[in-house]
Amino acid sequence: MSSVPKVLLAASVVLGLGCVIEAPRTDNANRPCGKPCSEHGYCERDTDRCLCDSGYVGNPYAAHGCQPLQPSGQCDTTCGLNAYCDGSTCRCADGFVAVCGTGDCVAEASLCDGIEDCSNAADEQPDVCFETVVMEWSLTDECDDATPIDWRVWATERDWVWPGPDDPFVTRALGERGTEAIECLIGETVCFGGSAGDAHWGVGVAGTIECDACCEPCAAVSIDYGALTCQ
Repeated sequence: MSSVPKVLLAASVVLGLGCVIEAPRTDNANRPCGKPCSEHGYCERDTDRCLCDSGYVGNPYAAHGCQPLQPSGQCDTTCGLNAYCDGSTCRCADGFVAVCGTGDCVAEASLCDGIEDCSNAADEQPDVCFETVVMEWSLTDECDDATPIDWRVWATERDWVWPGPDDPFVTRALGERGTEAIECLIGETVCFGGSAGDAHWGVGVAGTIECDACCEPCAAVSIDYGALTCQ
């Protein structure tokens, strides 16, 4: 079964965020910047803009855009590329950032320039480079089978699912409209999927069913799937 969504007005209320990689960043959700700032970032109230924490540089509007100036690890071994030992701590040289996660540092100007400078391409990853928005998803459980609907939202271009690979969103009561919010990368394709017993909607709760009509580009909008029935 599939349901074609109705796109509503732009969302401004953040009800709860989740993703595969990390716990929700709800501490930023109601700040005046209008959307969550990067992990290791914050919203400066006076200027209404996101900034990186001290010791971090990069894109403060991407999920992991603020990257450390100090690589992890101690100096009991040689520090990585473009890093040096300061006492017992490896540090990046001036103008470099420890985005690779390998102890190597790359030039801050090389972040998100389309060229993979890290051996693992961490400097060009979407969650480091691309801005995020909050997108709301709503549905009503009208499948009167005494079973709640488990549902998720899947990102098609990367290994990402909300609220996570182990725990789905769950409808609370028959006939009750439920709304959840996700933080996604602007423009990426995200798809709705739900299941209750033998009934399936969209791409299914496991994300394995083909359903182009159940996918939307990530944007600051509300998507209402309306009533999901067993018929």
